[in-house]
Amino acid sequence: MAIAIVCFLYATNAVAEICDKAGWDPSDGAVTVANEIIDSTRWSLIIALVLSVGILKGWRWLVWPTTLLSLGLVMLGFSDDTDDPIMLSMIAEGCRTAWSGTIMSIIFAMPLAMGALVALLKYKMKSGRP
Repeated sequence: MAIAIVCFLYATNAVAEICDKAGWDPSDGAVTVANEIIDSTRWSLIIALVLSVGILKGWRWLVWPTTLLSLGLVMLGFSDDTDDPIMLSMIAEGCRTAWSGTIMSIIFAMPLAMGALVALLKYKMKSGRP
């Protein structure tokens, strides 16, 4: 927080380097909504696969951390504040979109829904109910 205050009180080149700290380079091009969706979906599918395998195998040691990871990512997306000066500068620099938090919340909720569906199907198969 102190670094952000210093950066905005003394508006120097430090503001333009916010995105550079995360490994984004201006030569990568501006981040678009499509890029956000594609990148988040890739990670969401990996989480959904790990969660599904954990549920099917009955590996609680894998299911709980994966579920908590997905829940944490959903909550992180909900906590996104587009009026924050740091977020505004990231959007202006092109390394983030105004929809990043919303996209993150929606896409990382999908592994939770898929995990619930797999658990329900596993329960129905075990119980022999139609």
